Amino acid sequence: MSTTSATRQKGATAALVALTAASCLQVVDPTANNISVVGASVDLEMSSSGRAFAASVGTLALAAFILTTGALGDRLGRRRVMLAGLLVAILGGVITAIAPTTAIFMLGRGITGVGIAASFGLSFALLREVMPDKIPKAVAFWLAGQTAAALVLGVVAGWMAGFGWRFGYLAMPIVAAVAFLLCMRGLPEAKADHVGRFDYVGLGSVAIALIGLIYGLSNAASFGWGSAQVLIPVIVGLVFLVLFIVWEGRVADPAFPVKLFKDPELAGSVAVGFSFNMWQAVVMIQLSMLWQYVYQYQPLQVSLGQLPMNIAMVIGAVIAGRLLSKGVPAWVNLLIGHVLLIGTMVVFGLSTTTSPYLFFAIPMIVGGFARMLNETTMGQYFVAKPPPALTGAMASSKTAIGQTSFALGTALSSTFLFGQYGRGIAEAFAEANVEPAQQGQFTGMIQQYISGGDLSGYDPQLVQQVVDEASDVFVTAFDGTMFIIAGFLTVFAVISTLLFAKANRDRRAGRLVDGPLTIDGRPAALEDPTTDPS
Repeated sequence: MSTTSATRQKGATAALVALTAASCLQVVDPTANNISVVGASVDLEMSSSGRAFAASVGTLALAAFILTTGALGDRLGRRRVMLAGLLVAILGGVITAIAPTTAIFMLGRGITGVGIAASFGLSFALLREVMPDKIPKAVAFWLAGQTAAALVLGVVAGWMAGFGWRFGYLAMPIVAAVAFLLCMRGLPEAKADHVGRFDYVGLGSVAIALIGLIYGLSNAASFGWGSAQVLIPVIVGLVFLVLFIVWEGRVADPAFPVKLFKDPELAGSVAVGFSFNMWQAVVMIQLSMLWQYVYQYQPLQVSLGQLPMNIAMVIGAVIAGRLLSKGVPAWVNLLIGHVLLIGTMVVFGLSTTTSPYLFFAIPMIVGGFARMLNETTMGQYFVAKPPPALTGAMASSKTAIGQTSFALGTALSSTFLFGQYGRGIAEAFAEANVEPAQQGQFTGMIQQYISGGDLSGYDPQLVQQVVDEASDVFVTAFDGTMFIIAGFLTVFAVISTLLFAKANRDRRAGRLVDGPLTIDGRPAALEDPTTDPS
């Protein structure tokens, strides 16, 4: 290798490391928030609804501004907007950490979400500039780096939160500051050569749509699907989503032309994104509750218990990148990934009250590997397919898809699980002829058992009988939920497989070629009259 080539390779690697560092904000912030929000809610005397909003306001802000920051990057420069996003995230984290009131705390979390929207989405978009000829490898490195960082940063965030919730919220600004310094040197600038008028209507409507959908779906587990807290924001979100789609299909200079998704590989990638994000939401949240409610795992045991899944994700991203670089067809990776993800859900659905940790560890490892197999394969299309003018917006849309599908997985699985659990407990009480007054007492026993409270005032034999019955009901509800989610994943797998099969047929017929699309969704190569599509 020549000196020039070696220097260029070294520079590309350094830039890739910097972009990966910028993306890690999305890894450390949710972990720090989940750990620290409990202390913040107590110290700032938040109401129960205020605490629920405090836990999600960062995600809502991220979803609302992810496409807007992508569009700004296309116009002002993706590196410039990403660096600004890192500074905004630092500001938001500091405001949150020093917040004297709930209102200022919420403001800090909202600012943090906006900053992460810019830094995360545009770090992904810039992969195309850093390694234009090795996009699958770049995407694999970027994803593997995030997941590897999660192993360390999650522990660091928890350690800092041990000194107080305010210290916990400083973990993300520290990571952002390091990423800012790394990104200041050697990172290329990139923006669209030509852009139209800023699409205020489109970006505004999609922001409202995502906020409405994510907020509404997140309320389903607490209030029920028929509640106003769910129906009103979801209906508003769907109305504005329809407005967004219609507007983007007609406006001359759309911020995010929906016509791009006429491409079957991009459309199929959306189904893939919904599948693996939903899988991860269900495993992270519902398996954690099963372990704590039924098996009495402590929080640290839950974190350590899920560690093998994170390690498998790192390995999956690396292997997927190598397979794609060696020419293994994308549909092969995706088919394997879909089958494994669905299979792990089915295995989880066979759990019992006495299942050992190994029973869960093996499907977690397999599923973690499969999840990254699918995300790495999907990610390359969101980087390589869009026209240069829309690279930032398309990269940001991947995050928007992830946030929406993760919220959907959380809402669906929580609603199914606790709905079945509530019915099961009621049936158990009815079969045992338990009086209403006793039902409250038994429910209190279950809650104290879950929280580790004092049960010495109750008859030990009665406590054990009630806990055993509740555990049986919970595991039955958990198993049923896993089978239902496996059905959802199967639907997404079928949609994805059919669309990628269509892409293969179109490619053989010369109607689809590799490379960027034009604004109207047609392959760029087919627009060039000098190019022979055959």
